[in-house]
Amino acid sequence: MNIVRRTTDFSFWAVFLVSLWLGGCSTDDIPIDQEVERISVPLTITEEGLSITRAVGDATPSVNRVLILPFKKANEALANDPVNFVPDYIAAKQIDVNTFPLNTAMLRLSVGSTYQLMMIGYNRNDYDFVNPGNSSRRFDIGLSGRPGSLADMNLKLVNAVNIPELFSCMGNGYNQSALVGGMFRPEQINNIKGVLNRISSGLTLNISNIPAYVTSVQLSAEQLVTAVKATDGTPVQWQTAGDSGIKVLGTMTPVSGRVTFSTFMLPTLDTRKTLLFLDVTYAAITERYTVKIADTAGVITGNRIIFSPNHWIRIDGDYSRINIGFTLSYNINLDDNAWDGIQNY
Repeated sequence: MNIVRRTTDFSFWAVFLVSLWLGGCSTDDIPIDQEVERISVPLTITEEGLSITRAVGDATPSVNRVLILPFKKANEALANDPVNFVPDYIAAKQIDVNTFPLNTAMLRLSVGSTYQLMMIGYNRNDYDFVNPGNSSRRFDIGLSGRPGSLADMNLKLVNAVNIPELFSCMGNGYNQSALVGGMFRPEQINNIKGVLNRISSGLTLNISNIPAYVTSVQLSAEQLVTAVKATDGTPVQWQTAGDSGIKVLGTMTPVSGRVTFSTFMLPTLDTRKTLLFLDVTYAAITERYTVKIADTAGVITGNRIIFSPNHWIRIDGDYSRINIGFTLSYNINLDDNAWDGIQNY
């Protein structure tokens, strides 16, 4: 049974085009603040023309805030290694995105310093760079406090099972249309461009024909990834057996013999493959089942799921097969960056 629904709302891998234009001037015309030796950079953010809604019927943008965090080399004599690039918090900007294009801010970058520019996209309810300790936040920047270098630029969940939709990219510097690269000095360029890519993965699990005597179904997962590198989504921290390794993703009461679990996930890649479990309750009895799925290259190995950035995995099953095996209904093409979204059925 093919019940996969593709949505144009999520058929994109590049969501926002972020351009830091210097007013179309040449590098000789860039305004320099002589007192602090910083170049003032006008900031423009535009979208590529695609909808940024989260799913069909949801008109609220999921990502409506962007953090621009420049990292500059601590000493120009050092190697071009991420550990040698430290945050330039004076130049950092957090921009709320309501409509596109957006022209609201100025970046001020130090003359003579080599930079790399990190951009992160998220929902304004999930994080506030100005108030990073907000109790309602869903993630932190850095594993223990704000990062000391680009090498420490990680995104860490506050709660392992409360996973937001996250985007990121590194900026490229240009002199007019000529690419200078991802490392640049501000006096070498007159614009910076970046395309925000989704880091988050997605999971949907549908179970149908559940008997009336079943009162609840609970979905859990082991060794959930709890922190990833902001640059590419590589896992850097995860749940372990000694740290409540199995976490509850959700509990549902069947309606008309059906439950649907839908959630974002952080990427596991192949190194931290995730195993799912179903706890089925009826009367005073709870039975645990491992979610079994046939092997699929690059996605499923030994029932363990490989979550990759910007990829959505959908599993469908009849309750009668709960101890036999379910079906991977959406077979991900890892060479296709299309995203079909978290669906509700």
